[in-house]
Amino acid sequence: MPAPIVVDIASGPAVHGELPALLVEACSRAAGGGGCALGDPKRAGTPVRALAVVWLDGPDHRRLRVDVASVGAPEGTLSSREIEFREEDPLPDRYRTAGLLVAALASERAGAPAPPEPTGAAAAGIEPAAAAPPARPLGWFLAAGGLVGNGLDRGPAGAAGPARAGAWVMATALDRRSGFFGALSASYATALREPAPGLSVQWLALGGGGGIAAPITPLDALVRARVEAAADWVIASPGDPKKPEETGHGWTLGTRTAIDLVWPAEGSVALLGSAEAFVRIHQTDLRVHPKPEAALPKGGFTGMLGVQLRLR
Repeated sequence: MPAPIVVDIASGPAVHGELPALLVEACSRAAGGGGCALGDPKRAGTPVRALAVVWLDGPDHRRLRVDVASVGAPEGTLSSREIEFREEDPLPDRYRTAGLLVAALASERAGAPAPPEPTGAAAAGIEPAAAAPPARPLGWFLAAGGLVGNGLDRGPAGAAGPARAGAWVMATALDRRSGFFGALSASYATALREPAPGLSVQWLALGGGGGIAAPITPLDALVRARVEAAADWVIASPGDPKKPEETGHGWTLGTRTAIDLVWPAEGSVALLGSAEAFVRIHQTDLRVHPKPEAALPKGGFTGMLGVQLRLR
């Protein structure tokens, strides 16, 4: 049975589903033989005709790059091509073009007559690209921004407690093929008003967890469902530095469940908005001597808005 061309979609608005299926269909029709199949180019133990990596990135996913290495080719080098699409070229046509280009490069590397390369407006601006080793479809991101959410249930004076506001930072590693990701986060916040005269409250929070991401192709956005374990350190301190004996501490352990929205999905710089719901499983009372305790809520919500940078 002829061996297939194994294709890895390293980046793009969709790395699995209907659009990649169009790529495989176009590639298989042009390549003949064993056709084409999605998979990991570094997998071992399975006969393959060629290994290909596809990138669709840049502004609005208009830049296509294809790297192909044919197994057993005498030269043993990598063939690469880049295409710059027009803004009006639809995403399905871009994926079909990528499939045709994979088949063309694989045929060239194997010494067989190459199927026709994509023509027309979608193929305008083809340029040879420098050969590079296939990249793993693992993306690294760093994001930071501001937050606002529930603070105290009540202040030391018994009044309704204030909300909190501050800043956060989050590091994320995303497997673009499966959509699974891991995340580490840290944040600092302070009460928006004094719960008692001369008293300020601050929160330092750490979290870690993960979830799954899925593209929203019509919006060029990425939605992520995230679950984290979280620990908060809460400090209540007097505004007067001469009264350190009145400083109080408390800590909590709990979970966060969040929905993140990233736009654009594969932008090197993107907007990130998040809505979090937190539940505190265990906590200590926040006591400020000689005043009564200030209650920390058992749960609540946090809104976050910031900027995400794609590191790789």
